[in-house]
Amino acid sequence: MDSGNVFKGLFYGGFASCVAETVTMPIDVCKTRLQMDGAGGGVKLYNGTMDCAGKLVKSEGAGALFKGLPPALLRQSTYGSLRYGLYGPIRNSLGVKPGTPKHEIPLSKKILAGAGAGALSSAVANPTDLVKVRLQTDGQLKGPDGAYLPKKYTGMGHAFSSIVKEEGVLGLWKGVGPTCGRATALAAAELATYDEVKTQFLHKGLFTEGLLCTCATAFVSGFVSTVASSPFDVVKSRVMGQPLDAAGKPTLYDGMVDCFLKSSAKEGPMSLYNGFWPNFGRVVPRVTIVFIVMEQLKKNFG
Repeated sequence: MDSGNVFKGLFYGGFASCVAETVTMPIDVCKTRLQMDGAGGGVKLYNGTMDCAGKLVKSEGAGALFKGLPPALLRQSTYGSLRYGLYGPIRNSLGVKPGTPKHEIPLSKKILAGAGAGALSSAVANPTDLVKVRLQTDGQLKGPDGAYLPKKYTGMGHAFSSIVKEEGVLGLWKGVGPTCGRATALAAAELATYDEVKTQFLHKGLFTEGLLCTCATAFVSGFVSTVASSPFDVVKSRVMGQPLDAAGKPTLYDGMVDCFLKSSAKEGPMSLYNGFWPNFGRVVPRVTIVFIVMEQLKKNFG
């Protein structure tokens, strides 16, 4: 395995992911808020993406749409770097010889490579994901009396230190189950679909290599990966963002399976697709930006 190519893949993936994360952060904030909306059977605050964005700007200012950006960028420098950078090496380790035409690589190996890259990278980056969700939902949660809880964190560093102090170091890995589940489904669907669909587009002459092909492929990949990962994404946001009692224990859900069951029972199975459209609206441009940036980096720097 060429370590130089692996390093380039990690760097390109991390850089491209950070660019995409910054551009799509307002959509991510609204998506997370919508996913938490009604958690535990409470009254919903928002009627959709635009209503959520409007209420956030009105109550907290335009900066509220970029809540959690610092930990999100820190997360992408690890998660995004590993997820995109390890896909190729893992795929090749499954018996694919370097240089094999992509249309000759079995789809199953692409899915396995995407799943492996997603699971590994998300487990490593879970602390930054947890802090991002906590900051994005800070001030949205209600206590037992129905009143809004005061904001708990002043920023990324304070959130990290508070979580370690109140919940222990392992508290930074709270929600790692649904996080890995989401990342496995997302990466397997996104990377495998992008790789396979683009290969078929080019092989059958529907598109030529270029921006239009990347955009068309990203649209298909974004839709498939959003459908596959949304239930895990909702559960991840709810498990990570739920309020804690005085002892630091969660008050709504005991874990991933409990959240799946309670959300479905109290709000219906479709609650697991809360925030689907802003999620889709974030994934498609993110996938498009990531692959445009990565392909331009590879084209210009090898």
